[in-house]
Amino acid sequence: TPDITYQKLPVYHAILNHINNSEDVRRVSIISSHMFSYLGDTDHVFLKYNEELQREVVFLKEISWLMFCTNLPKFCSEVYPASYCIRLHLQIRSDVVWKGDKPMVVRLLKCKTHELVRHNFIHPGVWRDVSQGKEVDLSYNNYNDKNLKIVPTDTPSWYFLVIDNVSVVEGDELYFTIDDRQNVFWKSGKSWDFLEIIRI
Repeated sequence: TPDITYQKLPVYHAILNHINNSEDVRRVSIISSHMFSYLGDTDHVFLKYNEELQREVVFLKEISWLMFCTNLPKFCSEVYPASYCIRLHLQIRSDVVWKGDKPMVVRLLKCKTHELVRHNFIHPGVWRDVSQGKEVDLSYNNYNDKNLKIVPTDTPSWYFLVIDNVSVVEGDELYFTIDDRQNVFWKSGKSWDFLEIIRI
């Protein structure tokens, strides 16, 4: 697994205005994911420069079998107590309506044991709302979870997938994964930028 670097960067102020200490934020580019299905295949998934963000992002042109995994950078154990809580932000853009009725699976797991830390579902109808600029409804097929939100960022057409209130123990090494292999329909028009980890 390659080393993943991170930057201490400002966070979307509308939902994190109570966080003032930059030591509480870590950000990792999805480009650095240690596994992203078909990444580098110009017919399916590749890096694309985004004018709005002024940087490269992972662009999903067309794919049916979608999965990626990325390691989470750790917080310094000398600074934080033995256990603490984090929030994850995945910055994402969806321009095309997705079909099907099988949910996307979002997981957070421990690297060494693969023990499940968080498990969420996102119905394709959610991405239909996002791509059409509608108010996002996470209650499709009763998959609603109060700790899962999709909120607009300061950059037009970009959203944060927010996974809230994740309990972490000192020394935990975690990885984040998106798995949409159960939905057999072809998917396209989605861009992935970064995963942000915030201590709350």
